[in-house]
Amino acid sequence: MRRLWRAYVRAGAMKEDALRRFMPSRMRFVHYSWPLRPTVCPCDVDFCAYLLERNVRQASIFHFGSGGHHIVGLRNHDAGLQNDILALTLAPPEHSSYVARVIRDPGLGKHYKVLFADIYSLGAATLPAFDIVTLFHLCEFADDRSAGRRLNDAQVLALFTSKLVAGGLLMLYPGSYGFSRVTPLAAQLVSDGRISLLEKYRSLLVYQAPRHPPLHSDSE
Repeated sequence: MRRLWRAYVRAGAMKEDALRRFMPSRMRFVHYSWPLRPTVCPCDVDFCAYLLERNVRQASIFHFGSGGHHIVGLRNHDAGLQNDILALTLAPPEHSSYVARVIRDPGLGKHYKVLFADIYSLGAATLPAFDIVTLFHLCEFADDRSAGRRLNDAQVLALFTSKLVAGGLLMLYPGSYGFSRVTPLAAQLVSDGRISLLEKYRSLLVYQAPRHPPLHSDSE
C-alpha cells in the first residue's frame, strides 16, 4: 500500500509539472488528499488530544492544514467543544471531501470551515483574531513564482502571530520536514518578545503571545 501511495503521489506530481510547462501561470497545489496516518504525522491527533485534555471550548482556531481526514473538525464536532475552527487546505480533494461531509451533516459546518487557498496569498484584512493558531506545515510548500503570492514564510508566521489575542497560543510541529526552516523564524519572534515557548505537548511545541501588550514611552 505504501508503494502504491508513493506511486500515486509521484504520478500526480509529474502530471502537474507537465501542465505547468504548458501553462506557467497555473497554480501549484497539492493534488492528493492526505489520509490519517498518526504513526507518520501525529500532529493533528495530538492537537485534538490537547483540545480535549485541556477542555478548550468556544475558542477561535486557525488550523493549517485540514488533511483529507478532517479529524480536527470532526472531533471538535463529536465532542461538542464548539470551537470555531477555520482550516486551510491547498488540496482540492480535501476541500471536496469537506463539502461532501457538510452536505451529509450540516452540523459539522456550524463550527468547522475549510478554506481552499494558498496561505502565502492571505492578508491581514481578511483574518480575524484567533485564540489558537496551528502552523504545523509551514515552510513545507511554497511557490515563489505564484502570481497570488503576497508573503514569504517569515511573513506568514509574523502575520498569524499578530492575529493572536493576548495570551493566545501558536503551535508548531517539529516533525515537519520544513521545521529546520521554521526554527530560526520562531526564534526571531521569541527574541523580539512577540511569543515565548510555553510547553512541549506530545509532538507539538506550544508558544504563547504576551498576556499584555508592550508598554511604549511617549517619545516612541
